[in-house]
Amino acid sequence: MSTLFSGEKAFKHIEKLAVEIGPRQGGYKEDRLAAEYIESEFKKLGLKTWRQGFEIKTGRTTAQRLEILEPYTEAVECEGMSMIGVSGPEGVEGELIRIETTDEEYLTPEIEGKIVVTNAVKRKNLELIAKRKPMGFIFIERYPRVLTKHFWGNFPQGKDYGNFPSVRVSFEDGLRLLKKGAKKARIVVEAERGTKKTQNVVAELPGSTRPEEIVVVGGHYDSVPGVRGASDNAGGIAMTMELARVFKEKGSRRTLRFVAWGSEEMGLDGSNLYAKNLKKADKEAKEKDEETETELDLHRLCVNLDVHGAMIGTNAAMVLGTPMLTNSVKLLSRETGTVFEVKEGVYSSDGTPLSAVGIPSVSFSRRSGIDIMMHSVEDTIEYLSPDALELQGRFIETWMTRYVSEAAAFPFEREIPEKLRGEIKKYYDDWHEKLP
Repeated sequence: MSTLFSGEKAFKHIEKLAVEIGPRQGGYKEDRLAAEYIESEFKKLGLKTWRQGFEIKTGRTTAQRLEILEPYTEAVECEGMSMIGVSGPEGVEGELIRIETTDEEYLTPEIEGKIVVTNAVKRKNLELIAKRKPMGFIFIERYPRVLTKHFWGNFPQGKDYGNFPSVRVSFEDGLRLLKKGAKKARIVVEAERGTKKTQNVVAELPGSTRPEEIVVVGGHYDSVPGVRGASDNAGGIAMTMELARVFKEKGSRRTLRFVAWGSEEMGLDGSNLYAKNLKKADKEAKEKDEETETELDLHRLCVNLDVHGAMIGTNAAMVLGTPMLTNSVKLLSRETGTVFEVKEGVYSSDGTPLSAVGIPSVSFSRRSGIDIMMHSVEDTIEYLSPDALELQGRFIETWMTRYVSEAAAFPFEREIPEKLRGEIKKYYDDWHEKLP
């Protein structure tokens, strides 16, 4: 079976998004420029294209500082987390207390009024954290010899859990302040915060003989603040755009809907919106007519592309669907000699919200040692290659051609097994979010 996917063409999209446009934080200028570029490329292919706009709560840190005050003085390099809390220019001063994690066993009354030194906030315990009223947080990176990650630290939207000025520090800096017995510190986090508009960019190739069967192919195009996001996820959206070109040329029996998801990094916002809209319309239609087949019913599959292009790496696929769907990827891997690690389970990306409303999904990704650089300024194009894009791109093209675009009958049941539905629910519960 001949393939058309070009790694060179996909790589040029990464150059545009990750190099020329740069960091693409949802709701800001670069986010809009990226959406405009993607939209224009879809339109050049002659695809019906539209935007699905929505609002997000977001922010940018404008000033950050961490100073150790006792028993020694030292300024520590850090990254402020704009959405957990702000301090004003004067900062907040407090006694430090070290806890391993924010599991409830550690959330004792002792943390009240103190600056907590730990690894990360577990969202499922936010109510207890709010009740204990810490002054702020110092989060230590989990791995040595990597730069501090750039995150908002956003809480679930729509509920106020409190104001906790917080910074992230490197593993080495965290280790040093613990070894030196730091007892008191000042945190400064200033930020601009507010509601901004962003969007999903959608392009559709109507099916030739089964247009009522819809398969979504997508990747998110946004990045975390200040980060170019070459692998995560200019690589994934570049593959989505190249697959759109390929199937516009090859054609498809089924409708292919190519989506550039917006604001994935803030919490899968674009794909959650898409899934919620499908579910809402489905509910409204079926309240009027039980026999109505809705757009949600017509969605057969979601192909999600997130983290791609690493020159040195391996291929992976995570499936939320029946064993037949899982086995199709395994079988083609054996047949073509392109090795994939294929598992069933939740992948924290845009396929999950669609599976949460009943649409099976396959999330393809490229695993690499550079994964520890994701969400830091080191996620740059120098680690990526056209050959790596082409290797996986041609595999996905072949898989889609066989099982999606040319299959006489759609081969995969539209079903999420109970065990996987439980994993999806747990994923949303752990993130303290409602299912779509």
